[in-house]
Amino acid sequence: MNVVIIGGGAAGISLAIEAARENPQAKIEIIEKNNSLGKKIFATGNGKCNISNINGEDIASVLLLFESIGLMIRDEDEGRLYPYSEQASSVVEAFEREIDRLRIKKRLNTEVERIEKSKNEFKIILKRGDPVFADRIAVTTGGKAAPQFGTSGDGYRFAKNLGHSITKLAPTLMPVICEGEFDGIKGVRVKGIATLIKKGNSPVIEKGEIQFTDQGLSGICIFNLSRLIKIEEGMKLEDGFREYSIVLDLVPETSVQMLTDYLLQKKNKMLDEMAPAILHSMLPKKLAGFAYERALGRKERKVSEITAPEMEKLSKSIKALTFTVTGGKGWKEAQCTSGGVALEEINMNTMESKLVKGLFFGGEVIDYDGPCGGYNLQNAWLNGIKAGHNIVKGI
Repeated sequence: MNVVIIGGGAAGISLAIEAARENPQAKIEIIEKNNSLGKKIFATGNGKCNISNINGEDIASVLLLFESIGLMIRDEDEGRLYPYSEQASSVVEAFEREIDRLRIKKRLNTEVERIEKSKNEFKIILKRGDPVFADRIAVTTGGKAAPQFGTSGDGYRFAKNLGHSITKLAPTLMPVICEGEFDGIKGVRVKGIATLIKKGNSPVIEKGEIQFTDQGLSGICIFNLSRLIKIEEGMKLEDGFREYSIVLDLVPETSVQMLTDYLLQKKNKMLDEMAPAILHSMLPKKLAGFAYERALGRKERKVSEITAPEMEKLSKSIKALTFTVTGGKGWKEAQCTSGGVALEEINMNTMESKLVKGLFFGGEVIDYDGPCGGYNLQNAWLNGIKAGHNIVKGI
């Protein structure tokens, strides 16, 4: 009996291993369009591979999988899990070693054109070469985010052709584009609080590192807020994005009054310095100049000229530096896809389709997107484990 897995990312790899262990008699094959497995895994966590999160669903099952392939894990801030080596290559190599040990077939550099289902089997038609036949298949092709790693959204087409519904797709966990000029502060990083605001909605707060780009804002807390930016049906993209603003508190440990008092005391010690210098010990110099100009305009004056009301206005601005969102960076810079194969059409305990017997799903191709911190990889590993246990049952 043949099992074919289309897509050799996190979900496909874990699925293949669990299936081969569950039923050693089954013939397991992975079809992957890239020249190696786990291409996107290499890029996670800036190459360190934020492999999962200790707070993820059924983390025990995933940790057991890691232990079983000899992968040593370390726990860092907010439960983020990394390979102890902090090298993504360690993760891929450990999984590849187990795949080879289990004699799972790998068909690399192979692109699937479409999938057809007859009464008793699946026919997988390739762009090049003879068709592949399978008794059961799994679609673990990833989403559309980061197409440079081969994730072009093929799985949605396969699922739709087999009768499944695809919820609205959008890039998420990405930098956002904001109104204004950012060339002078490109690359500046600060720690603070970012709040996403939309009229009529409750504000959403994220705390962490914020990075300024040439077009707006980035960083983990901005990525997490980007998940919540939803464009209403029928609305133009730019108009939809402009419904949102992001407010930064660059000194969250203090109040406006305390900050104003501090700056007024500091003023007496640096009367002859240029005005933006009042912020230099608080913010990176480039950002100090940017924030000062945003609040008070003209920078070509001295600290001594800043009045008490202006100092309060400056404090309020630093505590609530506001940016209008005008767009997102799109698929290439997004870490994840929002939307996918509708969850109500999948048995989430087994990952088998409720519509097509013998068809399984896993990973980013389904309608799931989690926050930064390893949750999306955690979901992919867990989907693979569930599907792997069940795809070979009854064979």
